[in-house]
Amino acid sequence: MKYFWVLTIAVTVTCCLGLPAKKLFGWPDDPFDMEVFGTSPRRDLDFNQLCEYDGYSCETHSVTTEDGYVLSMFRLPAPSNCSGERAPLMFQHGLYLTGDDCLIPGPGKAHCYIYNDACYDVWVPNNRGNRYGRNHVRLNPDRDSSFWDYSLEEHSYKDLPAAIDYVLKETGKEKLVFVGHSQGVTMLMLLCAEKPEYNDKIEIGFGLSVTGWLDHARFPVITLQELLTGILTSVVDLGVNAEVLPHGGLTNQAAEFLCGITTLTYPICSVFVFAMLGYNEFQITKEVLPVVVGHVPGGTSIKNFNRWGQLRKNGFTKYDHGWLGNIKEYGNLSPPEFDLSAVTMPWVFIASENDYVGDVRDINKLLPKLKNVNMCILGDKTFGHLDFIYGKDIPNYITPKVLSQLEKGSFECT
Repeated sequence: MKYFWVLTIAVTVTCCLGLPAKKLFGWPDDPFDMEVFGTSPRRDLDFNQLCEYDGYSCETHSVTTEDGYVLSMFRLPAPSNCSGERAPLMFQHGLYLTGDDCLIPGPGKAHCYIYNDACYDVWVPNNRGNRYGRNHVRLNPDRDSSFWDYSLEEHSYKDLPAAIDYVLKETGKEKLVFVGHSQGVTMLMLLCAEKPEYNDKIEIGFGLSVTGWLDHARFPVITLQELLTGILTSVVDLGVNAEVLPHGGLTNQAAEFLCGITTLTYPICSVFVFAMLGYNEFQITKEVLPVVVGHVPGGTSIKNFNRWGQLRKNGFTKYDHGWLGNIKEYGNLSPPEFDLSAVTMPWVFIASENDYVGDVRDINKLLPKLKNVNMCILGDKTFGHLDFIYGKDIPNYITPKVLSQLEKGSFECT
């Protein structure tokens, strides 16, 4: 375990430099020939390329937020042979990630392909700052540090409502189905609490690996974030904004170094990747993991990175500006807890006892705060945080529950 901690800290600190490995170490753009070493040809494909490679039709749409961020949103239109009326389905990615998550495991295994096969019109938004959210009507992410002045609140109150409104306008529907992972779930809860009119725009929400309180989170990066949050909050308050964990940066290329040579490196590769994103067993197969490392992480801001350290330290509370800033903003030394009393939309939470981020004990603290929620704890006690989006048992444990609830109004929690 001590080596796991050393690796975690080393990865986190170096990744926060925000530099591509080729600049840091002089590595070539692609140090390994995939055909020679046998890694996945899907590793370096973007969302549209993955769709095409996997035999699906997809579209790219641009969504502009109220503060000028231009975000790419992808769509898998319902197949032409489908009949019947269904609400559009939105899949919202989690922290450090992108919309690629819902395609990575491949046809018959990935969330968005499975929902599309079930005749759903699938929409996949992206948050500001990730590889698909690096555009703005005025700001340049490579020159303007103010581009990176955002965190969870901006994702929740600006990115997500822009995406929801766009989908409903384009489809002519009044409601959509929402499937979110980790931070994606948090975003919709906060949006419906802050802007209650959005409760009426959601038919039902499915929360996978729900995050709010992080008191019992066990993966090391969250602990590191908590330790750094005092320093990082002061840095951000001084106006220092920057990108961290960029796509194509050190994490991507170091992981590809470990995972791209041969499947024999799978155990080492697994430890490296999960040092950054949470340890679990081998639900993520040796065929899928080489694809994961080509897409993870997707990029975020240092302010948002720090925001999750604040949530671990303070509980499920509003942004912590420091003592003086809190007095000015909230009239108190400490930030107040989020008030979720206005969240009335129906939720289904799916949790696992082996989730190192969305711990069941922390999710249980959320339940009494919400008016309409049902939680299912998976019977498989080895299922981990990333298994909800990359695991081989998604089509066995997760998507059948989502589709059964949508089609029958109920599901079996196993």
